[in-house]
Amino acid sequence: MYRYTRADGTRDILRVADYDPHGTAGMTLHEAREKAGELVRLAGAGNNVRVFLQEREEAKAAAAEAALAAKRNASRGSLAAMFRVYVGTLQGRESHYDAQSIFKLHVSGPFPKLAARPAGQIKAEELRDVLARLIGAGKGRTAAKLRAFLRAAFSMAMRAGLDPTLPEAMTAFDIQVNPADRLPSLAQFSKALDRALTLPELHAFWRRLEGAADSPARDALMACMYLGGQRPTQVLRLTPQLVDVSGGMLTLLDPKGRNRHANPRRHVLPIHEDLMPAIRARLAQTERMESPLFSTNGRVPLRKETVALLVAEIAKAMQAAGELERGPFSMRDLRRTAETHMAALGVSSDVRAQIQSHGLGGIQARHYDRHDYMPEKRAALALWAQRFRNLPRAPRQTPPHTKSRRVGERVAGQGVLAG
Repeated sequence: MYRYTRADGTRDILRVADYDPHGTAGMTLHEAREKAGELVRLAGAGNNVRVFLQEREEAKAAAAEAALAAKRNASRGSLAAMFRVYVGTLQGRESHYDAQSIFKLHVSGPFPKLAARPAGQIKAEELRDVLARLIGAGKGRTAAKLRAFLRAAFSMAMRAGLDPTLPEAMTAFDIQVNPADRLPSLAQFSKALDRALTLPELHAFWRRLEGAADSPARDALMACMYLGGQRPTQVLRLTPQLVDVSGGMLTLLDPKGRNRHANPRRHVLPIHEDLMPAIRARLAQTERMESPLFSTNGRVPLRKETVALLVAEIAKAMQAAGELERGPFSMRDLRRTAETHMAALGVSSDVRAQIQSHGLGGIQARHYDRHDYMPEKRAALALWAQRFRNLPRAPRQTPPHTKSRRVGERVAGQGVLAG
C-alpha cells in the first residue's frame, strides 16, 4: 500500500499490488519500489494521485477505442489494408517499424496498383516480381524480410475466422490460400554475420564516441555499450519509471520471443557509475514518468535509425583514418563485439546470456532459476567497461560463475580480440 497526504491535507491510501517474490502472481519488491517511486513523484508534483491515475486509465481506454474505431472504418479488402492490420499486431515488437517501412518503400510505393488490389486475389507471381526488384537492386536481405512479413500477414488473415485472439478486422479479407508460401525462403540472404571489432578498433570506436557532440543519440549509444551491447531498440524504450537511480539499476522490456510482445520479459541491469551522469541528465529533461528517456524534445523517442546513423558516421571516420582492421561495421555488430570481448575476459556464457537477454527461454530459466545474477552482471559489465575504455586492469580476480581461464588467452575464431 502507498499512503500520502493530498494538497488539501487529507490522507489517502492506494493499493500498489500483491507481493510475490517471483513476480508471477504479483510484484517483486523491486517492481513495487519502481511503482511507489512513480506515485511519490506524482504526489510531490501536487497531484491528487488517485484522480490522476483514474484519468490516465480513462485516457488510455479512450485512445484504444478510437484506434479500434479507426481500424474498423479503414479501407478494407486490399493488400495494403490487410498488411496495415498485420502491422498493428506487431506493436511493441522490434519488427513493427521494419514491417511498416519495408512495405511502404517496396510495395505501396513502386507497386501502388498491387497494394490497392483485394488481398484475396493476389498471386504468387505478382509477389515474386516485387522480390525480384529488390534482389536486382542488391537488397536481398530486405527481400527475405518482406517475403517473411507477407507470408505472416496472409497466414494471419487465413486463421482470423477461427482464432478469436486475432483482430476482428482480419476476417474481412477472405484469404483462402497463402500466395507467399509458394515463394522460396531466400535463406541465402539471411546468413548469420560474424563481424566483431578487434581490441584496437574497439578502443578507437570508444574514443570517437566520447569525442562526438553531446546528443541524445550519443547518450543512448553509450548506454548500449555500458550495458553490455544491448539492442538500441530496447534501450530507446526506457522511461523514467524503468530507472531506479537509488538502486543503481534499470529495467529493459524484452519482447523478443514467441508470444512475448504482449508481456515482455523484464530485463534488469546494473547502471555503471560512469553512465549514471548521462542517465541523471536525461531524467532531468523528461516531462513525465511515461516519457522516453532518450528523446529530442522530452516527448518523442529517438528512432534506432538515428543511433545507427551515428555509428555509421564513426565507422566512416575510422575507415578514413585507417583505424579499421577488418573492414566496415554497423550498429548490430556492436552487440556481437560486446559478447565476444566478454568471452575473451572469461565471463561465462550463462552470465553473458543474462546480460544480453538471450537463450533464457528454456524450462530451467523460466521455472527454476530465480537468482537475479546482479552481482555477476555488475562484475562482468565492470570488466567490459574497462576493456572498451582501455583502462588499466584492477588486480586479477576470477569473474563470478566462470570457468578458470587465463586472461589474455586467444578466443577460438577471434584471434587478436583477446587483450
